[in-house]
Amino acid sequence: MKTYLNKIHYHEEIKPQDWLFLSILLLCSGFYGIIVQIREFLYKFKLLKSTKLNAYVISVGNLTTGGTGKTPVTCEIANYISQNLNKRIAIISRGYGGQLSNKNTNIISNGEKIFYNSILAGDEPYWMAENCKNTAVITGKNRVKSGQYAINNFKSEFLLLDDGFQHLKLKRDLDIVLIDCIKVSGNGFLLPAGPLRELENRIKRADKVIIVNKKPFDKASEKQCEVVAKKIQEKYGKKSVVCKLNPDKIYDLKTKELFYPLKAIAFAGIGQPEFFFNSLKCQNIQLLSEMIFEDHYLYTKLVVENLIEKAQEKGADSIITTEKDAVKLMPFLNEIDTKIKICALKLRVELDLEELLKEIPC
Repeated sequence: MKTYLNKIHYHEEIKPQDWLFLSILLLCSGFYGIIVQIREFLYKFKLLKSTKLNAYVISVGNLTTGGTGKTPVTCEIANYISQNLNKRIAIISRGYGGQLSNKNTNIISNGEKIFYNSILAGDEPYWMAENCKNTAVITGKNRVKSGQYAINNFKSEFLLLDDGFQHLKLKRDLDIVLIDCIKVSGNGFLLPAGPLRELENRIKRADKVIIVNKKPFDKASEKQCEVVAKKIQEKYGKKSVVCKLNPDKIYDLKTKELFYPLKAIAFAGIGQPEFFFNSLKCQNIQLLSEMIFEDHYLYTKLVVENLIEKAQEKGADSIITTEKDAVKLMPFLNEIDTKIKICALKLRVELDLEELLKEIPC
C-alpha cells in the first residue's frame, strides 16, 4: 500500500482507475488540513503551550514524509557541535519503529555506551547512537521531558530535535527544514493524498533550508537544486544551502572490510528506496533484484536467509542494504553461515556546516 501511495504522491504511474481512490484521499486530506490549521492556531495564540528549555534547541525536520536524508544530516550536525565546538549535545527523538514504549524517557545512549539494540531502540535512534560521537540519544513522545532529562543528567548545552519541524510543543532556537531537490513537495497535496505534513508555505517558519541532492553525480540534479533554491528565495524569502548525499563505500557487515560487488541483490526499508538503488547502479554494480520493504521494516533471520537463497539462485556475490536497515540485522547476523556477502552502503554527507550553523552560540 505504501509503495502504491508513493506513486500517487510523486506523480508516478497514475492510472485512470486511481483517480477515484485519489478523490477519497483528497477528502481525507481536507479533514487533515483542518486539524493541522487548528493546531497551528492554538499554538500561535498560546492556547497550547510551547516550552522553552535551558539549552540551545535545534530542530531538523521535513515538510514531507521521510526520505530526505534527515538522519545523516542530523548526525553530521551533532558531530560538528560535539567535536568542532566542543559542546555537550543530546539528540531527542520520538523513537518511531522501536519496541520501547514512547511513553517513557528512554536513554538509548549516554554518549559513551549504547544501552539497547536496534529492535528496542528503533533503527534511526540506534544508528545515530552508533555514529554520533559523545552524543546522548534519548527517545520518547514527550520531548520536553526528554530534553529536560538531558539537561539535568548529561549537562547538555544543545538539544537536537530529530524530525522536529512539526513538534511545536518545544520551542527551538534554530529551525532547519530539509527539501529533496527532485521530489520537493510531490503532488502538492497534504497527507494522505500527498506527501505533505503541512502546506508548503509553512517553510516560512524555518530559519534555515537545506536542499538535499541525492544524485550529486547527475548534472540535471545540480541544476534542479538551483531551480528549487531560486523558487524558495523568491516565493518565501529564504536562502538555502545544498547538501549532497554521496555513496561513500560498501562494506561487509560481519568483517567491516570494504567489498566491491559485481552482481548483487539490493534491499531497503526506507522512505525513498530508489535513491539507494540508483547509488549502487552508479557504482557499476549489476542489481539482479531490487527488494522494497516498508519503512522501518523489522527484519528477521528467515527474511535475510530467503534473500541469501535468492542471491545464490541468481548468481549474485552479495546482498546489499542501507546502514539504517543494516542495524536491524546485527542481532542475528553471526548466526547466518553463508559465502554470500551481507553488505551495507555508507553515505558521505557534503554540507557547509559552518555556514548553516554560523548563528549558534560558541
